[in-house]
Amino acid sequence: MAEPDEMRRLPLNAIRSFYLAAQAGRFRIAAELLGVTESAVSHQVKRLEQLLGAALFERQGREMHLTPVGSRYYASVRRSFGELLRATAEVAGSPDQARVTLTLPTSLAAFWLIPRLDALQRRHPGINLQLLTTNRKCDFARENIDLGIRYGHGSWPGFQSAPLLSEQFFPVATSTFLAKQKTSEPARLIRSARLIANGLHPGEWEEWCLAHGVVPPPMEQALVLESSELILQAALEGVGMAMGRRPIVDRLLASGQLIAPFGREAESLAGYYLVRIKGEAPTAAARKVERWLAEEAAAAAPVVSDRSRAAKSKRKS
Repeated sequence: MAEPDEMRRLPLNAIRSFYLAAQAGRFRIAAELLGVTESAVSHQVKRLEQLLGAALFERQGREMHLTPVGSRYYASVRRSFGELLRATAEVAGSPDQARVTLTLPTSLAAFWLIPRLDALQRRHPGINLQLLTTNRKCDFARENIDLGIRYGHGSWPGFQSAPLLSEQFFPVATSTFLAKQKTSEPARLIRSARLIANGLHPGEWEEWCLAHGVVPPPMEQALVLESSELILQAALEGVGMAMGRRPIVDRLLASGQLIAPFGREAESLAGYYLVRIKGEAPTAAARKVERWLAEEAAAAAPVVSDRSRAAKSKRKS
């Protein structure tokens, strides 16, 4: 526990000025955010550098970069400010609700998580879950994010991860679209039907075909789209046959809106993982959300097992 004298000597204004300047990359922007002059921010940063006995910024003309010491200090300050902001937001929010911010890919939110949110509300009425749906890699500390679901192979610097959902991929289409085709034999159908390709997963049709002993089709005439939402919408409209990916496509298969004419057997090398910043203890509310997500995932689809990860590693090598 910090002593009272240590707390009084802690230059909070100088640390805040440094944090915003490092975040923005400009003293001017930090000054605008703080409502002070640029020289005031510069003075606070110099005061902090004198106290620490180390340069935090390297200044090259108008450009300003963190020194190695500054980068390490900024990482520590960012984590500390993130904790303070989360704690303040939790207390300052609704007195009977705890806020938890979760980031995840847009497609997984739309097709898997959002249909389940009512169950979370019934299970934990005291939790206010906020979703940040994006495919970019977020800065958890700067954006006050508690938890994330990331797509990949389970390893991200600075994060601890746990397997949540595995992914299988296979061709899907509407029954109406398939009924219009002249054949149902996989090799012939894939070569004759209009295919929908995912620009984020190049080579997925070739990978599926090779895994099933089918000659890969030419893709020059395929419709290439850049998101699972657009791909599934195109398939639902009967534009062509798409590569469906579990668990995103599960509800559409269950409702019969799409069907998988050749089965659902190909497992992706990647999957969805539940992540949070390494070394930071989650709030009690975030832990409840973690447990709920794990339970929902286990009920919906198999998780990425140690056995499947080993198989994937062997295939990649």
